Amino acid sequence: MAQQLAPLTDKPESLTQIVYQTLRDAIISKHLPPGERVSEASLARQLRVSKTPVREALLRLQAIGLVEADGGRGGRIVRPSAELIRNTYEVRGGLETLAARLAAQRATPAQRGQLLELAAASLAAAQDQDTGGFREHDEAFHDVLAGASANPYLTRLIDNAYTLTGAARQRDVPSTGDCLDCATGHVRIAEAVARGDDDAAAAAAAGHVEMVGRLVLQAFLDRAEPGTSASSE
Repeated sequence: MAQQLAPLTDKPESLTQIVYQTLRDAIISKHLPPGERVSEASLARQLRVSKTPVREALLRLQAIGLVEADGGRGGRIVRPSAELIRNTYEVRGGLETLAARLAAQRATPAQRGQLLELAAASLAAAQDQDTGGFREHDEAFHDVLAGASANPYLTRLIDNAYTLTGAARQRDVPSTGDCLDCATGHVRIAEAVARGDDDAAAAAAAGHVEMVGRLVLQAFLDRAEPGTSASSE
């Protein structure tokens, strides 16, 4: 059963964003477990906010793919499946390949430096087996890479795809042992972007996401539990 969510005490102008982040994190942590039905009224009551920001947050989560419509005002937390993992990594791979190519062409000197620093930091964290530190640097790296494409529409799509694949990695497949290989991929992408080699950057990004997606999918299939869809057909 889903656990009660703590009420939100801060209510800034961007309340919808805060509600969205709260619900997203609750899904990833399984406070809102796969298959659980959620309603606008219940979530608004738990968070002590109006239904409007909850409705908008749920619509965004539906657009991303973490919540599916289930009639009425609410939805159901999407259950993990091999098909979902495969599809989302394919989409993310295509988006980030384009982002890396554009970043190699358009990134500012500051962004190129950031990518190199974050890639090195993620590698150091992976070598130290600091999973939390690696995830922090991994997320920052992909945020900067997307932003360096200088295409806000692409950046938004990548953010959605990263959120969905992140749920697969952190919620459905907590450990795949891929941190070191993933960090090495960051270094390859960052170096290609830094020297302005768009073909190499695109190839490195494609290979990076394909490798991670393959490992996550295999790990999911290896640990599939009763009631979990393991079919990729």
